[in-house]
Amino acid sequence: MIDWPAFFVVLVATLVGASLVVTLYSLGLRLVDHAAGWQRPVGIACFVACALVVLYGVYLVIPYFHQ
Repeated sequence: MIDWPAFFVVLVATLVGASLVVTLYSLGLRLVDHAAGWQRPVGIACFVACALVVLYGVYLVIPYFHQ
C-alpha cells in the first residue's frame, strides 16, 4: 500500500528543491552577465549556493554518507 503522507512529503520536497536550484542558477546567470561591481560576486554566490543544494541532494540520496 502507498504511504500517501510520505509520498506528499517527497513530492513537496522535490518541487521545492528543483525550484530552488533553477531559481539560484538563473539568478546567478542574470547577475554574472552584468558588469556592475556588486552583481558579479552575488551571482557567483548564487552558483555556489546552487552547487551546495545539489550536493546536499546527492548526500540525501546516497545512503553510504549517512549511515
